[in-house]
Amino acid sequence: MPTNEPLVFMPLDLDTFTGSERFVEGTRMGAAFSQGIRSYLRAAYGDAIEHFKAALIAAYVDGEEKAQIYDRERAIIYLYIGNALAFQDDWEAAMREYLEAVQTDPKLAEAHYNLGVAFAARGQIDRAISGFKEALEHNPNLYEAHFSLGRCYQKLDDAGRAYIHYSNACNTRPNAAEPRYYLGLMHQSHGAHELAQRCFADALRVEPTFVSPAVQEDETLVTRSEDEVVQWYYRLSEDLKQQNYEEEAERIYRALLQWRPEEYYAHYLLGNLLARSRRWPASLEEYGKVPPQSKHYVDARLRMSVVLRLMKHPRDAYELLFECARLHPGDGRIFLNMGKLLYDMGKNANAVRAFERAVQLLPTNAQAHYLLGFMYMVMGRENWTLAAWRKAVELAPDSHSLRYDLGYMYVRKGRYDLAAREFALVLEHWPDDVETNFMLGLCYREMVEPARSIPLFEKVLRRNPRHAQALFLLGACYLQIGNTSLGKAYLRRYDHLIRQSGAATVPPRVRMRHQQPTVGSTA
Repeated sequence: MPTNEPLVFMPLDLDTFTGSERFVEGTRMGAAFSQGIRSYLRAAYGDAIEHFKAALIAAYVDGEEKAQIYDRERAIIYLYIGNALAFQDDWEAAMREYLEAVQTDPKLAEAHYNLGVAFAARGQIDRAISGFKEALEHNPNLYEAHFSLGRCYQKLDDAGRAYIHYSNACNTRPNAAEPRYYLGLMHQSHGAHELAQRCFADALRVEPTFVSPAVQEDETLVTRSEDEVVQWYYRLSEDLKQQNYEEEAERIYRALLQWRPEEYYAHYLLGNLLARSRRWPASLEEYGKVPPQSKHYVDARLRMSVVLRLMKHPRDAYELLFECARLHPGDGRIFLNMGKLLYDMGKNANAVRAFERAVQLLPTNAQAHYLLGFMYMVMGRENWTLAAWRKAVELAPDSHSLRYDLGYMYVRKGRYDLAAREFALVLEHWPDDVETNFMLGLCYREMVEPARSIPLFEKVLRRNPRHAQALFLLGACYLQIGNTSLGKAYLRRYDHLIRQSGAATVPPRVRMRHQQPTVGSTA
């Protein structure tokens, strides 16, 4: 939950001129800068500003070689002037100096960081975040930028990003207690007191003398229901996964399960996480902890079957689903996946029966109808395939690969008019697809409309000059419309291509392109 606490960050100083001793020796500029540093260190910020400005002026008027000043050095002086103004709470003037610094030396990470501090002081959190991110672009190990980003994201209730930047701050400075402390406050504000106490203890472990800041979050202990706390774990894990911090997400899931081992959805999600990283045995172990009485049982068993297939154990995967179907005979997803496994195992007749059952239980599932049609085609029942695929297209009219396959089946049945209609609809969405252009051209040729075929075959050849079928059919189409010279030219190109390939003939390239009945990957 966002807090009303103002974000207070300290501007960074620099070890200013290490290696640039010539800058401060024997020049009016160097003398002015040295006086400015001495005033700055004793908190006489008004005097410091005057001396620093005098140093900048001297750099322009002093003609000595030692008085030459580089962009980095000028930017650092602007940074110190900005800091002196910031310590006097004149953030608007400080911001102008920080802007001068970043414009003078865009690679000075500390200047970008201090600019972010100024934005945060004025309540412009989004612009502060941009400044801190820019600082990290130039110095990825800048502890203060990671910590400040964590604080900003925590204020915006962006838990995942806050968690990551606090963690990065801890990694950058392992003995820093503050990011661990604020990470604990974030957990505590959502009622996750076990995680919070772990963070607080970790803060004291790395810095035993750490004294927690007197902030609003620390004054009251947030009390929430267990369900609210559980949702915090899930939300944080999901945020971390979306940002590709899967190891951190796994750590949160395991923390939740240590607290509530009966949280079966966490076992399921952790199993998914492990499966994505191909840790198959560990994922099976987590899925296996989901009991039959859980509403996530079927989902877990479906994922287990996928993992077993990827581990080359299709029979074990099928037996697992068979037992699951006995407990949940009305869940069509089980039969859909059983059909895929049976097809992989070469048991086509059994696969057909499984898909038929899946269609009965999932009458609006386009994939079930498509896969049933595919199996009918494998079994030689092409009329039944057409019926199943027409239903699939009716259920999923925007599935253009499925519509392509329906057109393919119409071509096999000699229904070129119906096939042309399907391919034309596909081309409305895939106008440059080579195979669809070729198939539509083929349909028009078979319908004795060579003038409509020609531009389609020419488009195929512009994208694939070695498409032998298109060469042959384009030549034949030109002969049909009476353009003998072009027709013979394309046929000569076809003969030359065939001789190069060493083949006597090349059959028309007619193939399906939609999903084959195999088990999908884990998600």
